[in-house]
Amino acid sequence: MAKKGIKVKELARDLEVTSRAIIDRCRADGYPVQNSLTKLSPEVEQIIRAWFGDQGSGVRDQGRSPAPGPR
Repeated sequence: MAKKGIKVKELARDLEVTSRAIIDRCRADGYPVQNSLTKLSPEVEQIIRAWFGDQGSGVRDQGRSPAPGPR
């Protein structure tokens, strides 16, 4: 049976940080993360979201208008 959870690379994309930043922080705090394809438990996902300042539902860019293009 496959493990359920979000992959490190998907969470990094959602939080707009690098996978390396997540991997390094997890390893420093003792969470077993091998690479960007490692699936995280929901508990570890919430811890990582707290580290990187995302307490939302995982939906990015809500209510933001796009940056103006070049003139």
